[in-house]
Amino acid sequence: MDFWANPVVLTGLVLVALLAFAEVVRAAVEPFRRFGLPASIIGGTFGLILGPSVLDWIPVDLSVMRTGVYHALGLVFIALSLQTPAAGTGAGGKSMAFGITTLVALQTVVGLAVVLALGTVVGTHLHPGFGLMLPLGFEQGPGQALAMGSAWSKTGMDSGADVGLIVAAIGFGWAIFIGIPLVSWGKSRGYISTHRDGEQIDGGSAASTAGAPGGLELLARQVVIIGVLYLLTYGICSGISIGLTAAGAEDIGHMIWGFHFMIGALLAMGFRPLIARSPGGSPLHDGLLGRIAGLTVDVSTCAALAAVQLSVLAANWVSILLVTTAGGLLTLAACVWLTVRAFRNAPFEHCVILFGTATGTLPMGLALLRIIDPELRSPAPTSMVLGSAGAVLGVAPILLAVHPIPIVGWTDNYPTAGWIALGVSVVYVLVTVGLWARFGGLNLREKGWAEWDSR
Repeated sequence: MDFWANPVVLTGLVLVALLAFAEVVRAAVEPFRRFGLPASIIGGTFGLILGPSVLDWIPVDLSVMRTGVYHALGLVFIALSLQTPAAGTGAGGKSMAFGITTLVALQTVVGLAVVLALGTVVGTHLHPGFGLMLPLGFEQGPGQALAMGSAWSKTGMDSGADVGLIVAAIGFGWAIFIGIPLVSWGKSRGYISTHRDGEQIDGGSAASTAGAPGGLELLARQVVIIGVLYLLTYGICSGISIGLTAAGAEDIGHMIWGFHFMIGALLAMGFRPLIARSPGGSPLHDGLLGRIAGLTVDVSTCAALAAVQLSVLAANWVSILLVTTAGGLLTLAACVWLTVRAFRNAPFEHCVILFGTATGTLPMGLALLRIIDPELRSPAPTSMVLGSAGAVLGVAPILLAVHPIPIVGWTDNYPTAGWIALGVSVVYVLVTVGLWARFGGLNLREKGWAEWDSR
């Protein structure tokens, strides 16, 4: 019995049961199949309803699930970064970096604008964190939103952690209930690259999965390589964090752990050419790496949804609903309008993963993409991996320099500080789009999907 007492075991088995149940439900309910609703999303939704956050009928440990989601993100980035890049991925990664930065800045503009407008109309100024939580909850996810909400609660933002979790949960809702119809729309219009080319995307190399006699089975090799690189990621994060803490920058040292997935991706991209030159041939297999990433996405998506903690904040529901609705609509419009003008190769796949990531974090973006790209072999996931790493340089000034302006200015220099931050954010959006058009492949003269229909 002691061997079953560990919460990791029971939580893992419950997640498997949720995915199995979701697969049965998906097979039995025809609309779910028709719209391509992923089993991972169905299972996560049931987990949220039946778990501790709502009915508390199933034995799951929310901390275990959140920990799993955290590590899954790093493993997915490493697995995708080890794959052979698809044609045109380098340009796609650069363009995606500009796209991510643009959306974070746009969401910052929308969030601040709504909060400032409410303060002007109602006459009672809201804490700016209610608006700034939009890019954190939508783009960064429950963990980052929870962390920043907790920190901002010390500056006067009531129930900051709960607000962060609610915004993240609403972001998941946008990714699911808007993202899936978006995918269906693209499929019906023939925008999927595999349909347009009349060919299936290559599922990976044709090498045998048996492995060399006496050696590791080929799937085991992929797992071992990913695990070793993740161990190196842990070592690098530990070293940087310890060094920054010793230098008196403890807060920045803690933040390093939030960028572990990018460090893992950079390691994988750096080691991939060396691994490919291994004696006896490269042990890497693109198809198996894609399947590992897909498996990890399925489990982590289910866990991420089931781990969201819902709280009722009656006093703030109006502001939260307005901020998230405005942010969701603008994010959808921006993704549809920009991606067809920025990505010449598989633009719709890039649109799907960008929208899912910008509302429900990367695992949700990958889950949506797998509806039309089951093995993640289009250039879109690799573009997102490269773009996420490159976007650090663009997003960091927003999170580290712009967001603190109204937070620090609350309440002595508010709403003036809020208007200053809003103005800076608007300028940041314009500059980023200009640089994207100049250096990242964005063609503002492209006529959009109407022109794509004629191809």
